[in-house]
Amino acid sequence: MADKFPEIDAEIPINSNEDAGDFLAREKALLGEDATQFQTEGDDDLLKGSTEDEDDELKKFEEQFPTVLDEEPVQEEKEQEEEEFDEPVFNAPQTQGQSDAVKQWRERYQLEISTRDANDAAKSEEIKTEAAKQLDDFYQDYNDKKDSSIAKVREAEKEFLDKRDAFYAKGEVWERALELVEGVKGEGNLRFKEVLKAKVRAVRD
Repeated sequence: MADKFPEIDAEIPINSNEDAGDFLAREKALLGEDATQFQTEGDDDLLKGSTEDEDDELKKFEEQFPTVLDEEPVQEEKEQEEEEFDEPVFNAPQTQGQSDAVKQWRERYQLEISTRDANDAAKSEEIKTEAAKQLDDFYQDYNDKKDSSIAKVREAEKEFLDKRDAFYAKGEVWERALELVEGVKGEGNLRFKEVLKAKVRAVRD
């Protein structure tokens, strides 16, 4: 501000006699010969009195108000403090130690998350694999038992049919009937057996 506005307390040389002389000289230059018509004996006293009054008023002003230059450093210091406090708090630079600690914490946190996710994925895959294996084992066992049961039934069926065919291939019907009765125990069957045996002998004879 000192560059734009001159200092108020700068000493301005005031020479009342020179100012009065200059004023009269300018007046004569403008009016020419007519200047003597307006000139009076009290002109000098009037000009001197006005300059003395101005000097008195200037002294009173300087006594009532100190020089502005004495206050300028304080004002500049206040402006500088205001500029410092106007800066946002988040612009304060972090120390290298704090930034390194935060960086290391983030790296550890990301590593823990990655490790946990990898373990969860591995466990999930292991569970899926075990479930698929158990399901395959169940169906394999079921199919094996089913095939074994079918094979046994077929074998029993074949054996039964073979026996039936062999039975029907034997002799006469009375002989087959006697063979069937002979396997049955009981006193009531004795008479029936005797009848069947007689029929067989009669057929053979």
